[in-house]
Amino acid sequence: MKKKIIRLMLITLGIILILVVGYRLYLEYQTDIQLFLNPRASKAELLAHIRSHGTFASILLIVLTAVMCAVPGIPTSVVGVIAGLSFGPLIGAIINILGNALGNITAIFLMHRLKFLDKKTETNHWVQAIRQMKHPKIGVMLGYMIPVIPSSMVNFAADAMKLPLQQIILSIVIGVIPSSVLYACGGEALFHGYNKTAVTLVASVTVLVGLVVFIYKDRKKKQGKQRQK
Repeated sequence: MKKKIIRLMLITLGIILILVVGYRLYLEYQTDIQLFLNPRASKAELLAHIRSHGTFASILLIVLTAVMCAVPGIPTSVVGVIAGLSFGPLIGAIINILGNALGNITAIFLMHRLKFLDKKTETNHWVQAIRQMKHPKIGVMLGYMIPVIPSSMVNFAADAMKLPLQQIILSIVIGVIPSSVLYACGGEALFHGYNKTAVTLVASVTVLVGLVVFIYKDRKKKQGKQRQK
């Protein structure tokens, strides 16, 4: 019961932070939205204003991404695309990487300190898939790379395996790079056009599907060796 209350309090706090930071970000982009909705506004004026945002907007995007990443079940893709749209693929990707990395690190820290997840989480199929891999450290890294795997389950697996902090941080940073770059490139594509978007998405989805297949094959291989023993 205590764990459930702690989870509820943390999720509530996270949602409040998302609303506060999200509203401040809305104010930052209010003029952009008005230009977008105004049929008389020129495309050049809109694009110029979108790319005029500075450090404060980037900090808001990092904080919002981090909080959304730390709260289970809330996707960060829209914020990631906005980062790429506003700052281009390189800086946008850096913003996304920082936000996702900070969010996951914060979530693992809270899990480790407060122990608010139930033991039944250990039986989650994604947690088991990562922990039963021949190379669990690589499994953690791949878990962050695949959007369909809840980051909360990957965070739990990383904490449960008691990996060194340095390895956890490295796995998180490397793991969030593909999706962070993908969203930033998606934002850049929206800025310039849609020609390159299809190629990027198809290639990315292919890689992600390949990673999922790799996880399950690695898991089955390890289970097969254990049965032989």
